[in-house]
Amino acid sequence: MKKSIGHLVAIVASSTICDNNIAGVSGFVSPQSHASVAKYATAPTGFSTLSYAPENDDNFSRVSATESADRQQRREQQQLEINRLREGFHSPVLKKHCGDIVQWKEIYGHPNIPLKYQGGKACQILRRLKVQHKLMDEEIAWLDEIGFRFHSLEDVYRFVDFDELLGRLLKYEEEHPNNNFQVPKKCPEDPELGAWVTGIRRLGKDGVKPDHERRLCEIGFVWKSTRKCGSKFMNQFREWTKEVEARGVETVLEDPKAVAWVQAQQLALKRGTLSQTRVQYMGQLFGERWTTIGKDTDAGT
Repeated sequence: MKKSIGHLVAIVASSTICDNNIAGVSGFVSPQSHASVAKYATAPTGFSTLSYAPENDDNFSRVSATESADRQQRREQQQLEINRLREGFHSPVLKKHCGDIVQWKEIYGHPNIPLKYQGGKACQILRRLKVQHKLMDEEIAWLDEIGFRFHSLEDVYRFVDFDELLGRLLKYEEEHPNNNFQVPKKCPEDPELGAWVTGIRRLGKDGVKPDHERRLCEIGFVWKSTRKCGSKFMNQFREWTKEVEARGVETVLEDPKAVAWVQAQQLALKRGTLSQTRVQYMGQLFGERWTTIGKDTDAGT
């Protein structure tokens, strides 16, 4: 699949950006084109439109027959490559909108289509499908490779229906008596519910809407997790957070153990094994320049 992706991007890059409609990507029009059409659709009042004489010179034309044929060939190649991608995907949403996503990346430098444009709603759905574990590993890998931005757990709260998830939380509590709303982050019964509860706890009372805070408090929601389990990263992150709060970040970074742990995360980021959420955590704890911590020391040794 990677070979097909690279081939597709190369083909799209060779095309003229003015051709906003890719064959097979139905009706895609860039945001700027709407304004352009509206601006030049009619002539100003009191002026007549210009009438050009026909092109009679056989040695000159605005678009040569060869150039036109090349452009048509590129469009056909684009369609073939998009079809190959679709054949490798299982998600109906990704099958239908992968062309939109690739085209948006080529024009704007990223594949994260805003909600108000064609393909934007599909991007939002893809983020939710990932939380629900309904995307294949290969599909997630492709989206990661082209720079698609998945939500952190805190963002799950923002794009799902609160009433629906609250109902599922109450149902989960009924099925697990005395659980005290301790839904695991990776809940096998309902992955989205686990991510939602974890995200809400990370946001805290001040990070959710006042009405949502009130309703959660009414049902006795516990805002701090009492679960002892956790990933190695999170356990170490909590420990270093306590140290930073007690001694300050500059003092903590004088500890070789802290620097070694930060550099381990730098290596994971370089290898592509550090999640976006963990990248955000590292930035919150050690600052946006955490990826350079320890490198000056290494250079001088």
